Order: sequence, then structure tokens, then C-alpha cells
Amino acid sequence: MLTIGFIGAGNMAKAMMQGWQGNAEIRQVLFSPHSGEKVAAELGLEAKQSALDVWAESDMVVLAMPPAQLADVAKELQLGLMMKPGVIVASVLGGVSLAQLHAALGPNVLIARTLPNVNVALKYGYTALAFDDTMDADIKGAIAALFLDFGRTDELPEEQFGAVSALAGSGPAFVAAFAEAMIQAGVQAGIDPETAERLAQQTVIGTARHMEEFKKDPMTLAHEVMTPGGSTAAGWQVLEDGHLNQLVADTINATMKKNAEFE
Repeated sequence: MLTIGFIGAGNMAKAMMQGWQGNAEIRQVLFSPHSGEKVAAELGLEAKQSALDVWAESDMVVLAMPPAQLADVAKELQLGLMMKPGVIVASVLGGVSLAQLHAALGPNVLIARTLPNVNVALKYGYTALAFDDTMDADIKGAIAALFLDFGRTDELPEEQFGAVSALAGSGPAFVAAFAEAMIQAGVQAGIDPETAERLAQQTVIGTARHMEEFKKDPMTLAHEVMTPGGSTAAGWQVLEDGHLNQLVADTINATMKKNAEFE
């Protein structure tokens, strides 16, 4: 059985823990000084008393604490790094590069930089992975297989992580904002709020599933729904007149610009 340990128990770490729950081949342990006991009790996992305890029991350690704590955590792990050097590190620390991780943990530590989104909790997420050029292909494959348990994953150049973070990491918030806008439009049109919420959520979920199951790109599906000169086309024209594509591009660019401040 593979043991995956978490240092940090925030929203992303919790989503990952939920995503790996039910996998009989994975045991999960965690440490967080503030929420570790609570999250462990909620998910039925084992809380440890320190980051070093997590390292000692793990085959892979997920660094999921606030990035500002990296230096302190690395200092605490020094004994573990010497006594058990083969542990793989999977970092979800936003804006912390592989070079920075090696500077903190050491040049010979096996490190993967990972960028999952909250949908990994449902095994319907997306994860970007970046590795050192020197990492063994078999180890890369083993790490990728673990993250494939969450949904989709790609190995990408580290310099693309800012864009991926904006699209996939922050993307669920933007999709949720569009769903909320649909809810409010439904309420304004006279639909009661609970019904409007169900309608909007099911439309978003069903549309995504439709594109996936039938292998359709977004524009193909859009044109299938629209009849030239019809009601959907009239609404589509409003989106175009409102420059929806540019609004989304501006949203992604603003997110990337903020991401860059942390690098």
C-alpha cells in the first residue's frame, strides 16, 4: 500500500484527500497545526503530530501549506531528508518554482510541481504536472498515474503554470460566476431562486458532460443549439456585442498578473 502524507490541510489539500479516498491502494496521513485534527476526523484519516512524522511514514509527501511556510517546513524536515531520502515531494504551493523547492529541500530530492483544481475532489479535476529534466521516466509515470486518479492531467512546461492556474485553478470560480449570473437572470425573469439555481447548475453540468461524452468542442455544440435567426442566436448576439471573449481574456490576464506577483 502506498502512503501519501499531507503537510497542510487547506481547501486544495482537502480536495485531494477526498479524491484519493476510496482507493484501496492508498493510505493518507496529514499534519496541519491548526486544522489537521478536524480534517482528519471529518475524512476518516490519520492526523500526525508534526511534518517530520508525516515524512517518516510516507512514500509521497504533498506540500500544501502556505508558501511562506516553506523555509520553516524544510528546516523541520531536514532529519527526514537525511534518514529517508527516497520520498517523493508533490508541491501544490502556488508560485513556488522547482528551483525554489530544491533550494529549500536540497538538490537531490525527487520533486514534482503540481497544479490541481478543486474538482479533483470528485475525480473530475484537472492537474498540470512539471518535473525536473533529470527525473526518471518511470517515476514521472508513477506520479502521473496517481494524479490521473483525479481526472485529467498533463505534463506541461513550468513557464505555463501561470496560465494553467488562471484557466484551470481559478476557472471553477469563473464558471461558478457565470452560473450565478444565470441564476440571477432567471430570478429577474420570474423564476423562484431555488428553481433557477437547479436550472443553472444542471445546465452547466450537462453542457460539460455533453461536450465530453460526445467529443464536441464548444463551438460545435453552440452551433447545434442555435437556429439561425432564432432565440438562442439572439442571445448569442448579445454575448458577442458585449465582447464576452475579451471579458474572459481580461479576467484570465488579471489572474495571471496576480499569480506573477507571487513568483
